[in-house]
Amino acid sequence: MSLIRFGVSASNYSEAITSAGELLVAKGFVKPNYVSAMIRVVEELGPYIVLVDGFALAHAAPGEDVVENAISVAVLENPVDFGSGKMVKVVFALAAKDHNSHIESLGALADLLADVENRNVLLNSCDSEQIRILLAQALGE
Repeated sequence: MSLIRFGVSASNYSEAITSAGELLVAKGFVKPNYVSAMIRVVEELGPYIVLVDGFALAHAAPGEDVVENAISVAVLENPVDFGSGKMVKVVFALAAKDHNSHIESLGALADLLADVENRNVLLNSCDSEQIRILLAQALGE
């Protein structure tokens, strides 16, 4: 199973975050509680995880529920409202074991999404290898 999934069906932000988070759980990068923690972040703090139009970066605080640093991607079949009319089509789920990894990965993904060409690839590609390479380049892997 890849950490990238296309055509994900979700009717709300909770389902969208769960879809991205379950990819991390299935690979053993996080414990199931981490997915719930990512959803709670949005419930408590609102849609600030929507970095740019169409893209959300679901994450929770580093801690014992994170086994290994990782990022998954769920490309939704249809955009969903993450709150305040912020529509999202691509959900990243970020798992970071420590504060420094968390901040570095957030910055790298923000830089990636600052480029309109990268956003177009992420929104329109159905090639998981193309997206994996794009993420690896952005994260310096």
